[in-house]
Amino acid sequence: MQVAVLGLGRFGTQLAESLAEEGHEVLAIDISENEIQQIADRVTKAAIADITDEQALQDLGVGNMDVGVVATAVLESSMLAAMNLQSLGVPAVYAKAGSQRHATMLRRIGVQRVIEPEKEGGLRFAHLLRLQQAKDYLSLTREYGVAVYEPPPRLYGTTLDKLDEDSSTRRLLMLVRDNEVQLNPVRSQTIKANDLLIFAGADEDLAKDL
Repeated sequence: MQVAVLGLGRFGTQLAESLAEEGHEVLAIDISENEIQQIADRVTKAAIADITDEQALQDLGVGNMDVGVVATAVLESSMLAAMNLQSLGVPAVYAKAGSQRHATMLRRIGVQRVIEPEKEGGLRFAHLLRLQQAKDYLSLTREYGVAVYEPPPRLYGTTLDKLDEDSSTRRLLMLVRDNEVQLNPVRSQTIKANDLLIFAGADEDLAKDL
């Protein structure tokens, strides 16, 4: 996956480094030469640029990335950078929010996933970027965790046993239905619209379509 990280504060730096360690191609962008120098040898490419300048981002090839993450919580810069990513046609745009109001504004302009630092850290968000179908994620190791999914409509009426795969590490741990948590649920049950499916497994298997 190709990811552009815009803004290299503590969160952005940790996110960029975590993604690079997982083998993703990371383009790190910040206006500070010092921040770029510190991360340059740990990501695919690091560039000095103003993230609010759409032309500068276009010149760096940001429009060709799979995911763009706005990692600054400065309101004006964050909103402009998010809109730039959308304008450049980046398929998935994510952003960090500095407040609930900021988070609401980002969602209103179409940012797919908003992270609030007091709730999530850069390492966890790196996993969530990879597991784009997951509603939530708990990291157990760098490459293994537990993920929560809302079942897609095509699975409604399908029995739970159809989710088990011998060739995958992904295993169904729990079913949440009507606020009731079922541990090791009976596999003959059929999936319903408001269910939550909780799996454990390697990230590469959790990232696959259900």
